[in-house]
Amino acid sequence: MKFKFFLLAVGVALCGVAAAQPSGGFHLFKNKVSGQQVCAQNPISPDWVKQTGPFKDADCKIVQKPEPVRTDLPASPLDLAPRK
Repeated sequence: MKFKFFLLAVGVALCGVAAAQPSGGFHLFKNKVSGQQVCAQNPISPDWVKQTGPFKDADCKIVQKPEPVRTDLPASPLDLAPRK
């Protein structure tokens, strides 16, 4: 019984850690009141507005480029089927 409870507690803790991980990269935020700019992964408060991003680094200097579309893959079988 104690072992099952331990596994459940570890599972819940791991899910919480996974959910807390940032997923969108860094963004440049600007304060509405003071005009100060900060590079962060998440908005600090409602007073901060997202300016630009996403960036790969915490200095908001390296722009995160989208993955290129692969053209060397074969065509989809649905595209090759005869049209009715």
